Amino acid sequence: MKHYALLTIFGKDRPGIVAQVTRVLFETGCNIADSSMTRLGGEFTIMLVLSLPDGFSPSDLSKQLLPVVNEMALHHHIREIDSDPALNPNPTQPERECIISVLGADQPGIVYRVAAAIQETGGNVSDLYTQVIGSSERPIYTMIIETEYSSNIEAIQERLDQLETELQVEISIRLVQSDPL
Repeated sequence: MKHYALLTIFGKDRPGIVAQVTRVLFETGCNIADSSMTRLGGEFTIMLVLSLPDGFSPSDLSKQLLPVVNEMALHHHIREIDSDPALNPNPTQPERECIISVLGADQPGIVYRVAAAIQETGGNVSDLYTQVIGSSERPIYTMIIETEYSSNIEAIQERLDQLETELQVEISIRLVQSDPL
């Protein structure tokens, strides 16, 4: 039976981090099942769900990664997880998926207020990306959120319309259409 681990690695961004980390994974027989790798500010962050080879533990992987993390001054954490990432962790299949976009003046609380509205209306955030663009004199906050809903999508649209006015930002919602099998 396959077993899985969650690996996080972070440190100052520099060339070669992804290549060196994935080399170790390849050489040890680990397979990347799910991943997110991104630069945040001047830092680089890797989050991976891995399937580990039989008889290979998270501590074995940690030992194999040590030369790379030490050489590149990275930090890492690995722990075993007990479920197959291909399985939907949400016991109720979402009826709809949508993308919510936010654009406006940077201000404290945007992520909290939008995330709370999603939760209040029965949604679940599955992915969230933010970035401040523009100039230092006129920073513009951008946010893209992938969400899942098992309830009425009109409720989130109504709540986001209210937030758009309260926060003085532009908020749009787009349904993701799935092709039937």
